[in-house]
Amino acid sequence: MSLRDVSLTYRSRRGFLGLQRSSFDAVKSATFSVRRGEMVGIVGESGSGKTSIGRLIVGLERPSSGSIVVEGDRDQGILHLTRRDVQMIFQDPQAALNPRRSVLRLLTQALEATGTTPSAERRRIAERLLQETGLPRDCLHRFPAELSGGQKQRVNIGRALCAMPQIVVADEIVSGLDVSVQAHILNLLLELNRRHRITIILISHDLAVVRYLCARSLFMYRGEIVEEGATDVVFEHPHHPYTKALLAAVPPETAEIARPQLAASIVQ
Repeated sequence: MSLRDVSLTYRSRRGFLGLQRSSFDAVKSATFSVRRGEMVGIVGESGSGKTSIGRLIVGLERPSSGSIVVEGDRDQGILHLTRRDVQMIFQDPQAALNPRRSVLRLLTQALEATGTTPSAERRRIAERLLQETGLPRDCLHRFPAELSGGQKQRVNIGRALCAMPQIVVADEIVSGLDVSVQAHILNLLLELNRRHRITIILISHDLAVVRYLCARSLFMYRGEIVEEGATDVVFEHPHHPYTKALLAAVPPETAEIARPQLAASIVQ
């Protein structure tokens, strides 16, 4: 997937009779590529534009300028993104999951866009997704209110995988979860990436998570990508003042304690 000089500008009218116009550049001339099966982290503080990049990739926003394309095989040329190509795992599963739908219907929600799927086939797919995400089979007919926070996020992930997308955008998917639950969810992402070679774009403010999961990282500041490169290289030898400041703000004792625990959990 490639973003080529992509910008996103929000415009509004204000003042007397709405005559005064204002604009805000959420993303400014972003250009980067992601290879198949790669895990890439997008890092930045609130308002940096990282979530806007994710929304652009999945089609929730249209670029004000530039283009987003997926490279196909040589005989296929350039393919534009479709809903089957890319899915998003939202930050808050409580808000993302319809409380009136059972887990079976939530997991297979993507099938509704392609027409009528026989109930037996839908159940078979839902059971496969339960297994993929590590959920017990008795969850199938439960509703979101009957699930724990970690289970809701697993349903959120399973729903995104129903159409077997090429690209998954994971937006702060472990924030607000217990530390042990976070490790299980991240472990699940890593396993799905290895098993299916799904490209995962991880949007996160947690530098320890990005460092252990992502081979490459992008740092955003005020809508711009200010630094990009191999994660270990960028973390050890940052060049941009913002990247240096962001990494310096992480307490050393926190990094030393949290990172090995996360790494050990992922290995298990």
